[in-house]
Amino acid sequence: MSHQLKSVRRASAISTLALICLAPLWLSTAQAQAATSEAAKPEAAASQTAEFSPPVDPDAAIPTYKIELKDGALLPETLVVPAKTRFKLHVTNIGTKPSEFESNQMRLEEVLFMGMDATMTVTPLDTGEYDYFDEFQPGVMGKLVAKEAAQ
Repeated sequence: MSHQLKSVRRASAISTLALICLAPLWLSTAQAQAATSEAAKPEAAASQTAEFSPPVDPDAAIPTYKIELKDGALLPETLVVPAKTRFKLHVTNIGTKPSEFESNQMRLEEVLFMGMDATMTVTPLDTGEYDYFDEFQPGVMGKLVAKEAAQ
């Protein structure tokens, strides 16, 4: 048997062994992710029935809601606002890295260096969910929920 064929078989055996050893870790990770997503479903339902998020100044003519960016975290992760109402978002970067607040659905985008803030006016939104994220930190997502006021 040639030396190259022995090397290929050895590499194949090592790959197989690695798969056998690591498969339980991958499965447990997948099971953990599934359990996390199942646990998040009641939270999502609760956020739908939650009251509106408090504006910064309740007496202002146009309500303003605060969002903070902090090194890979969006605070709050879910913001609930009245549908069909114009409002403002006051976004502040309280982290130690530059951030970019962005929402394609609301057509908003703002680069914020450390310690900076920006206020953006949002046109009235239909009832629904709108994503926002920090484009400089992949995977950091937030959700704005526009819902009708209870009658």
